Amino acid sequence: MSIFWRRITYSIFFTIFFISSPLLILYSLGYRYNFTTNSIEKNGAFYIKSYPKNADIYIDNILNSKKTPHQIVNIKPANHKIKVIKDNYIPWEKELIIRKGETTFVENIVLFLKEQKKKELGPGSNNILINNNKDKYSYLDENNNLWITNIEENKNYNIYQFETIYNLITWSVDNQSILLEKNNNFYLFNINQKDLKLLTIDTISEASFITNYIWYIKNNNLFKYNIENEETNIVLEGINNFIIRDDYLIIQKNNINSSQILILDKNNLKEIVNIDNLNIGSLKLLSIDDKKIIFTLGSKLYIKYTWKDIIIIPASLAKISGNFLLISNGYEIWLYNYKDDWQEIIDRSSRLVSDIIWHPNGYYFLSEIDQETIISELDTRDQRNAISLLNNPHKKHYFFNKKGNRLFILTPQENISITIQ
Repeated sequence: MSIFWRRITYSIFFTIFFISSPLLILYSLGYRYNFTTNSIEKNGAFYIKSYPKNADIYIDNILNSKKTPHQIVNIKPANHKIKVIKDNYIPWEKELIIRKGETTFVENIVLFLKEQKKKELGPGSNNILINNNKDKYSYLDENNNLWITNIEENKNYNIYQFETIYNLITWSVDNQSILLEKNNNFYLFNINQKDLKLLTIDTISEASFITNYIWYIKNNNLFKYNIENEETNIVLEGINNFIIRDDYLIIQKNNINSSQILILDKNNLKEIVNIDNLNIGSLKLLSIDDKKIIFTLGSKLYIKYTWKDIIIIPASLAKISGNFLLISNGYEIWLYNYKDDWQEIIDRSSRLVSDIIWHPNGYYFLSEIDQETIISELDTRDQRNAISLLNNPHKKHYFFNKKGNRLFILTPQENISITIQ
């Protein structure tokens, strides 16, 4: 080959290399030509994580070679159908968007069993009491048997049979004793020693059992009863309700048309916060610390920070998890981020919402709507994945174990657990 043709060949290969090298680099970085927009765009990615893991991933009905958790790169910017499938589990699916050069995260997928395993734990009851650690609940059946269900062990224990009917009032803080009531007489039942002790107090309207003391209201006065020496001291006068949480004593006082909430230091009764002109109703505390208090009074939810005006939200039901509140007004369910002050509607229908409960992972919730028990995800992108667990007309109490793979349901007729994951 002559020098001329060698130079021509060299120039051709150099030109091809000069042109192709940047294209190959762009291609390796995820850039593609979009014939629809006639432009070069950088592809995006999906990061998909599920519980349980090792589930199959389908993108636009094409099975990916990898299983969850996994990042799938070089996805064309557009809407894509995602399916996550695992044997014996209900499939999860959504249509999600990939934007140029961005990763779309799908990290909180929970797969639920197609066939939930039901375990009979014993008779049912309406006389029920959850302990302070939320890991056990006690109840009395129609034969006056005291049962305790251990949520983490998934077992039910027949503790004792009483000779007559008692009402369960409250657990002790150490979860070793239960305060009982019968005909305005109050008893302390030690679970381990099976000992029933009559207390020298009566006519309690509200009570809290902390260490060796029982705090209670009688005739609109707050008393503190020492169990060991049986001494009773008056703490405050003219109150309607109270709640003790850590070192906080929350007091409710009712006027003719409004309520007042006082937050005191439990140890010295020093006033910390005073909130007045509130709704009249039953006090339920959701959260309290040195910066805020979140509580409900009747049909209203209140959020009071120390540095700004009170926030008032109509609510027949409200449950808290981290920075989020699930709120229902009867026919709608809202998700409210009280820290960043934004909200979005989760569900709206003509069916009555009678209960809402957070799943322990904080990304799913359980609701009872027209007696149907439904578990749903919070992710509002595209369709919301939800499954029906139970359709039972009886009044139900719900409890999750800490892992969230079991749901405990107590009705007047039965006490059961359902393995859902």
